[in-house]
Amino acid sequence: MSSAAFFDLDRTLWACSGEKAFAVHQFRQGKLGITQVGGVIYQYLLYELGLIDNIDILKRRVLRALFAGEAVAPYVETYTAHFHQHLSQSLFPKMLDCVRSHQSAGDKVVIVSAALDFIVSPVAELLQTDDWFASRLEVSNHLFSGEVLGSIPYGQAKASIVKDYADKHGLDLAQCHAYGDHWEDRYMLAAVGHPVAVNPGRSLAQLAQRQQWLTLDLPSPI
Repeated sequence: MSSAAFFDLDRTLWACSGEKAFAVHQFRQGKLGITQVGGVIYQYLLYELGLIDNIDILKRRVLRALFAGEAVAPYVETYTAHFHQHLSQSLFPKMLDCVRSHQSAGDKVVIVSAALDFIVSPVAELLQTDDWFASRLEVSNHLFSGEVLGSIPYGQAKASIVKDYADKHGLDLAQCHAYGDHWEDRYMLAAVGHPVAVNPGRSLAQLAQRQQWLTLDLPSPI
């Protein structure tokens, strides 16, 4: 059976959060309105107060505040240019080598990220991955509705994607690799035979040590 390597994106393949970096860029360019910024701050305040106890709900509300009614084309075009000019420099050289190594070995390379589809797409194109999974925003009449289609690839949902992908493509999960940095990536890492914690936070680092998972500590490329 063939195998695959599944990669988280933010702080795993690159040293940033793509969505946050782009939001900062948009804010500096004056392209985020006060209503949008206020809506996001309000949702995070509710989360910090414990009035939202689910990351999935928080992300959906934040995306609604940011994107509802916004034209698709300007966002995608602006982000794509920003990616090629700036964010592509955030990719870890070691992880680029890792991707190429898996590709040379004949493994499928798949990105599994909770980031937005237009954030993940150019990374997948640049790396020539076989597949990618992301949070997909609903589009109607060339406008974002602000709603997310389907599940957000986060936490246990990532593990489900990996398992379903393996079933669909006849992959042996025991031979597959997975790379992630966040505590919530533990489900995806535990689903494969070769998990790798990349610059893990404290909780994931402790789990990786207990489980004897490989750990990579990478310097920032920028």
